[in-house]
Amino acid sequence: MLPISEPFYYCLECVFFLHKVCAELPKVKHVWHHPCQQPLSLISNKAFCCGMCWHVSNAFAYECCKCETKICLRCMTAFTPGARTCLKHEHPLFFYRDYKGRCNACSLPTWAAFCCKDCNFVLHRGCFSLPITAHHKCDVHLLSLTDHDDNSYSESHYCDICEESRDPNCWFYHCAACDTSAHVGCVLGQYPFFKLGSIYED
Repeated sequence: MLPISEPFYYCLECVFFLHKVCAELPKVKHVWHHPCQQPLSLISNKAFCCGMCWHVSNAFAYECCKCETKICLRCMTAFTPGARTCLKHEHPLFFYRDYKGRCNACSLPTWAAFCCKDCNFVLHRGCFSLPITAHHKCDVHLLSLTDHDDNSYSESHYCDICEESRDPNCWFYHCAACDTSAHVGCVLGQYPFFKLGSIYED
């Protein structure tokens, strides 16, 4: 469900696209952080709520054969020990369940987070797995996730989608070619990983 900007596979008959890494995923995976300690099986075309980030999705996921909990691919990657952030933080980040503090990306309080052992850098689960690039009708180009605003003029710190003010210290999506900037939530929307026309029953 993320934009393709790297090697991918394509089916001519049904217009089906897969990142190379997604097409080569293992069918069964053992995950250290899952409480059942049972293998997880790769699934597709199922609407589900991720047991880790709580996003509703119908992209590929891993499902526990015992408790039927489903974990999206973004969270599977995020919880790999020593995983790096989407913005390529220079040091590996590790998940701490008992951490209390503020997230560097959104400035909100967090009670469990990915932390850097080498510097004071913290991301909560939702910000850790934000897409690096995203499409939105506000711009013809892909918008890139940005962690700082070089523009010092306060008049520039607003969202081009909702036209409300924007905190320059919080992450946002930006197009350098058009100088478009927008809140993360305004770009991704409420269901960023759910295919149009799909139905999810809670």
